[in-house]
Amino acid sequence: MKKHVLTIAVFIAAVMFLTIDFADAQWRSDTHDVYNAPTGVDVTIDGKLDEWVDVMNSVTGTDGEPFCGIPFENIGTFQEYGGGTWSGADDHTTCFMIAWNADAVYLALEITDDEHEHAAGQAWNGDGAQIAIEPSGDRTANLPLFLYNAGLRDNGDLLLQNERTNNLPGLTAGEDFAVTRDDGANKTYYEFRVTTDKVGLTGSFTAGIEFGLGICVNDGDLGAGQNGQKGWSGWYPHAVVFGKNSEKTGLVILSDTAVTPVEPNGKLTTTWGNVKSSR
Repeated sequence: MKKHVLTIAVFIAAVMFLTIDFADAQWRSDTHDVYNAPTGVDVTIDGKLDEWVDVMNSVTGTDGEPFCGIPFENIGTFQEYGGGTWSGADDHTTCFMIAWNADAVYLALEITDDEHEHAAGQAWNGDGAQIAIEPSGDRTANLPLFLYNAGLRDNGDLLLQNERTNNLPGLTAGEDFAVTRDDGANKTYYEFRVTTDKVGLTGSFTAGIEFGLGICVNDGDLGAGQNGQKGWSGWYPHAVVFGKNSEKTGLVILSDTAVTPVEPNGKLTTTWGNVKSSR
């Protein structure tokens, strides 16, 4: 009798493990679940991404593809919302890069977006980025999240809302965040700087530190009924929308690998957004 009970218990445990693993796989990317962030990049928070070009060209998923236009949760690379419509990569695509040094972790976003719309007061309600950080790297449910919302108003004003700081200092516009818009190129560029004191860590950043990250870049357009949050792309955006979900973040690992500049004759002559749009 005891043998049968043990066998049944082992079977139940195995089924539970497979169920949890299968459920987890519903939102985990097979190729872009982990970002190994390099060091050795001298970042200036100004919304200009010139210093990022070597990161852009060198950090890829396990399939060799860049962190650009990443599908999520069997939906695709963009999720329409609230009556919004999406016509393809030229309409809205998120590409991102991460680097670090002892003082801070830096995040750059290059957004391909055919129309920039942000008339509403809330930073997320229109063309704006929402950045969620799970500082332990455990990526299980119900863990504390830090959440920052940022955007560029139609009148040129910066929007930065520290939605969740867990009683710690939030980000400061100009010092920790900048955004610029290039209407001619249909691009919006974001830069973020996060220091250890902002996410409850002590000391300096060092190689081997891991944390969860969710990037949700909302999209608004200028047509009738298209203003505000009408969809999103990003990296694990469901860490932010439909609840604040610490388990639905990607994993960032601070690597001890320094970025090596690519020789001009070997450097890509286009950006991630253009590469993705041409496929």
